Amino acid sequence: MASSAAIGDVRLSAALYDIREAARLIDLPEQTFRRWARGYEHGAPLLHMLDRDARRESSVPFIALAEAWVLNGLRRAGVRPSKIRPGLDELKRQFGAEYVLMAPELATDGVDLLWDFSRTKAGEGLIEARSGQHVIREIVADYLTYLTLGEDNLPESLRLQAAMPSDVVVNPRHMFGQPVFVKSGARMADIANMMKAGENSETVAAEHGVTVEDVRTAARVLLGHAA
Repeated sequence: MASSAAIGDVRLSAALYDIREAARLIDLPEQTFRRWARGYEHGAPLLHMLDRDARRESSVPFIALAEAWVLNGLRRAGVRPSKIRPGLDELKRQFGAEYVLMAPELATDGVDLLWDFSRTKAGEGLIEARSGQHVIREIVADYLTYLTLGEDNLPESLRLQAAMPSDVVVNPRHMFGQPVFVKSGARMADIANMMKAGENSETVAAEHGVTVEDVRTAARVLLGHAA
């Protein structure tokens, strides 16, 4: 649920995606995103989700998409999401912020706090034994580079690593949060829909002012197959 402070901020209060769409945008298994959205057996959700929008079956605001992106970086670095809920609560206490996965200091002070917390009884099992503190910092710092933060330290946009080498950005204040190609401004969904309807790549590319490689990117990310 969005807090009263979040009402009116489209980044926090607009249900832009369903879970399947959101998972595809950040190249995350749908079931993994769903677990993070609903929480584990003994813990609250890890993402700031909304009630489902009955018109679109959507419940994922931009903030939750961005949180899942960073959480995936932590997972890749060896942090176990199933064990992270108490660690996030500790980060909230230390940082005095609600959206701690968005904190600019997450890759430095935040990693140090999680590392120290994992050495306590409450944090047992949080970080895989093979993981190193420096490695976690580097991976999380890399993931944070894909986010553009506003003056309030909340994300304004997310560049999609899953779309590279095409340059695609999600901005909740533009095109209702749908991914767009930066150079042309074309919506990825419009390109994917033409491909789904049977148009050839060259025709779609010419109509939208993108490259054939961009067309293939749209098909891969949104349709799950190459053009």
